Amino acid sequence: MTASTFKPFMAYLSQKDLIKLRRFSKQSKTPMAQIIREAVAARMASGDPFTAGFNSGVAKCIETVQNMSVAQMRFPSGKSFAEVVKDELENQLIAEAEHETEGAT
Repeated sequence: MTASTFKPFMAYLSQKDLIKLRRFSKQSKTPMAQIIREAVAARMASGDPFTAGFNSGVAKCIETVQNMSVAQMRFPSGKSFAEVVKDELENQLIAEAEHETEGAT
């Protein structure tokens, strides 16, 4: 996904939640915006057990790959193996969420 496929959205968080989000983002090495996108997709998918389970599994895979020390090797592009795999897994998560909303318009 490219940045041009995303539309801006503003939300307000309590100071406590913002601090927690920043910490989680730093610890997981995941941009805050991506965490919020994942949360929105997971929340909207909660009514469908298959989609919720799928998204949960993808999120666990992303977390596992990001925490693997061997996946931190870098390619000539500058991206780590973990980043490449994470990007591909996130594309699957987003595709599943989009599939769910296609008929809802």
